[in-house]
Amino acid sequence: MKKIGMVLCVFLFMISMTACSSLKDNPVHLGVNAVITEIDEGNNTITVKDGAEEGILGKNCLIDCSSIPMIYCDYDTGQVVSISFEDLQVQDEIILSIRNSEIENSKDEDNKGRTIKVEQLQLSTQRMK
Repeated sequence: MKKIGMVLCVFLFMISMTACSSLKDNPVHLGVNAVITEIDEGNNTITVKDGAEEGILGKNCLIDCSSIPMIYCDYDTGQVVSISFEDLQVQDEIILSIRNSEIENSKDEDNKGRTIKVEQLQLSTQRMK
């Protein structure tokens, strides 16, 4: 009976370690602050630069917005709504969700032409009602 309990404990421990290890390989960085510097409506792309305190994106980073979810959160009411590419404007402050692997891969590129794939874009500028 003790052997069965021991085997069961080892088995559960192994499953737990396996399940948790995949999440640590490629975490998502939530809350990467950026400012939109250019908008290319033809290609559904934006060019962004780092927000005040971040250092991940640099001064010229391209983001393809054609297939990412975009949201807006009204900070006063807490209401979250989906937005479209057309709702974005130059000088908007945004919050990006970026996978760690994308950040690492982009470090190899120069700051003048780096492209990053993001998981989600949140419009931080409070202007929509």
